[in-house]
Amino acid sequence: MALSDSKLRNIKAPYHGPIEIADRDGLSVRITKNAVIAFYYRFRWQAKQQRIKIGRYPDIKLSEARVTGLEYRQLLVDNLDPRCHGVNRGAARLLGDICNDFMKAYAHPQLSPTTVVLYESFISKYIMPNFNIDVERYRYTEWIKLLDGVRDDTTAANAGSILKRLKTVIRWSKVRGEIKSSACLDIPIKAIGAHQSRRERVLEWSEMAGLWRQVEASRATPKTKACVKLLILTGARNAEIRGAERCEFNLDKAIWILPKERSKTGKMIRRPLSNQSISIIESLDFIYGQDRHFLIEGLSQDKALSTHALNRYVQRLNEQLDYPHFVPHDFRRTISTRLSEQKIMPHVTEKMLGHELGGIMAIYNKHDWYDEQIIAYQLYWDLLKNHILQGS
Repeated sequence: MALSDSKLRNIKAPYHGPIEIADRDGLSVRITKNAVIAFYYRFRWQAKQQRIKIGRYPDIKLSEARVTGLEYRQLLVDNLDPRCHGVNRGAARLLGDICNDFMKAYAHPQLSPTTVVLYESFISKYIMPNFNIDVERYRYTEWIKLLDGVRDDTTAANAGSILKRLKTVIRWSKVRGEIKSSACLDIPIKAIGAHQSRRERVLEWSEMAGLWRQVEASRATPKTKACVKLLILTGARNAEIRGAERCEFNLDKAIWILPKERSKTGKMIRRPLSNQSISIIESLDFIYGQDRHFLIEGLSQDKALSTHALNRYVQRLNEQLDYPHFVPHDFRRTISTRLSEQKIMPHVTEKMLGHELGGIMAIYNKHDWYDEQIIAYQLYWDLLKNHILQGS
């Protein structure tokens, strides 16, 4: 027989009746000898009887407990374990809500646009399907199962990256006092995947020459070709070139000034332009006009070339060239290594890459060795051009 508020109110201590009384739809109450009444939801999961405590009466009303029971029942219909997927009741903090708050209050105001895009992709692909996870009640083994699925569907390194982002978001909520703890924070990366391996790929001069010739011979658009060439010649970050605005470049003074708003370090970066870099930009001006907003436009004039389009083109180059696999970021390591072989000093190559110097120098030395960078950039192109002409 279903429960009623009057029945529950009339339960007094000492209680000598049945320990458990069923209501409906899996809801029941358990009663102690001292007449402490607690609501429970009973269900079967993987052929085993399970029980979830909803809360004590009268802190939780019978009507509220029934609503919660129906929400748990819907989770079962969706093939989700109610013990691990929270329902939005009271103080429960759901993973999806935490991620949305994280993006609004922290990511958008403080992180770089590139990092924001990474988090948006992470939320879309991995959080939205698991929006209702109650981060405090989700068990350690359930987090492991979730991340094992990521690893099996992708790679161990990707599972490790997803865990790191989960921890970042959940830890942010914890330090704000919104949650007390989460088992996710206790999971080591080695339990579910692997750390991202640090790339060490440095292209040989012969590979750089072959790559340049392959770019020239390809049927890609001039702007896509120009993007790869400028990445090779400047050692700039992928997003710095792709998102560059035409107004950042002064060809008469042979300089590119990257504003602090687009810099990973949050500081303005001056980069000299080699003769070849200037020639590439002049070719883009001739084709697309000098008054365009972005240096390298995407499918429309109001958008920059997308990272997907660039990576897809570089992947085609990988397929056409019989070289060990390379990615655009490897061009940064290559220019630094090859110029170091030519006795260009490390503090110069670090500034070319847009890095902050380490230690005390980062605090007291704000010089960017611009004149030395001019020599280094031109030397790099001259050496690369010689290898291209020699057919090496």
